Amino acid sequence: MKNVFLCLITIGLCMTMMAEAQEFDKSLASAKSAYNSGDLEDARFNLENALREIDAAIGREILKVLPTSLGGLNSNSKNDQVTGMSGGLTGGLYVHREYGNQNKSATVDIISDSPLMAGVNAILSMPMIMNSGDSNQKVVKVQGYKSLLTREVDENNQTSGYQLQTPFGSSLLTLDYNGAISEADLLKVANSLPLEKIIALAQ
Repeated sequence: MKNVFLCLITIGLCMTMMAEAQEFDKSLASAKSAYNSGDLEDARFNLENALREIDAAIGREILKVLPTSLGGLNSNSKNDQVTGMSGGLTGGLYVHREYGNQNKSATVDIISDSPLMAGVNAILSMPMIMNSGDSNQKVVKVQGYKSLLTREVDENNQTSGYQLQTPFGSSLLTLDYNGAISEADLLKVANSLPLEKIIALAQ
């Protein structure tokens, strides 16, 4: 019975991959046909669809390398999100995974061409701004990458969580942690992420 179940899962995955490949091939064929007939607008539209399929496929590969638990918090994989957005205003790739529960939770988001990149990179390239800026922000290194760490506080100025933003290439990885945790432990959580694998897939 177990072997039959595994076979059904494998067949289902293969059929999904074949359907995605067919959509990609269909978009490329439509783009070529539109281009040959001089309809450049439709050619661009279909090429953007093909690129979205590629981005979505990359996103699914990133989800595979993300850990199933993070800092002792189990992933809620049913809430995983992956989107290819090439050609849109917000970039090309969006990956989202949630961990934990209502009392303590974390999310990991990877966005290519994020609109937040310019602001984060400006702070990271001029850390002297931090001396006169928000005392809850600082520049740290995660696996050799400069990152912006923001301490989130409650109404009593107690730490309620952290946000860590790590830019790489044209993409931004954001780790949001909600709940009581020390800065040192948050950085341990961040350093447990397979950052190099994510970067290799996303770039």
